[in-house]
Amino acid sequence: MRHASPGRPALAVVAASAALLLTACTAPRTTPVAPATGSANAGATTRTTAPSSPSPSPTPTPTPTPASTFDLRAHSLDDPTSIWVVVDKKRPLQPKTYVPADLVTPQVPHTNVPQLRRVAADALVTMFAAAKRDGITLYSLSAYRSYATQTSIFDRNLQQLGRETTLDLTAKPGYSEHQTGLADDLGDGTSCDLAVCFESHPAAKWLAANSWRYGWILRYPLGDTAITGIQTEPWHFRYIGVPAATEMHDTGVKTLEQFFGLPDSPDY
Repeated sequence: MRHASPGRPALAVVAASAALLLTACTAPRTTPVAPATGSANAGATTRTTAPSSPSPSPTPTPTPTPASTFDLRAHSLDDPTSIWVVVDKKRPLQPKTYVPADLVTPQVPHTNVPQLRRVAADALVTMFAAAKRDGITLYSLSAYRSYATQTSIFDRNLQQLGRETTLDLTAKPGYSEHQTGLADDLGDGTSCDLAVCFESHPAAKWLAANSWRYGWILRYPLGDTAITGIQTEPWHFRYIGVPAATEMHDTGVKTLEQFFGLPDSPDY
């Protein structure tokens, strides 16, 4: 979540501060029942009889949609060490100064040396390799950021961008997904990195279509700012594991708040 990224069309001042804005990514088909096919009984004599009325075809019986068996309680939403921890403007990390214990550096193309929790790093490497096989080159732009780093970015943006703009674009210290070690801003090494125009690039489209296969989701999709509290960020991806990411994909749910039945988080 580059909550302080450049490239927002409505905020010219944001574009001028790119270096400051790297902050806190069917029902099953009904199977018709085949109608019964009977044959008319031939008369036993030569006497003419009125033809019998054809038997009505039975109405196809819809196949019921099975209830989801996905366990929404498999991991904690509050424990900062959980891969499902939900961090938004209503849900700070506890403690706010949390530091992941298993940070590693994934060997992927990058602009800033990334650190992620090991499980997320391994999944990122696998996803980058899959993208490359499909002719897509990805870059890690900004992964783990500490409480101290977020404090520095937030305070600097307050001074240069003002409070209202900063709160729209920059997570307060302790409220950033980047601090979990489970989030990464991704790009393709072009001028649209960390900018809304990235959404139209092949790399962004590949990520939107395939990231769930590797346990990653687009965290701040277009049109859900009232839920997440963050403007659209087509570059910010969050690791939640393959089972949960697959369930979100299959059900069409776009945000973690909706998926886990949490309150909207439009502001602090």
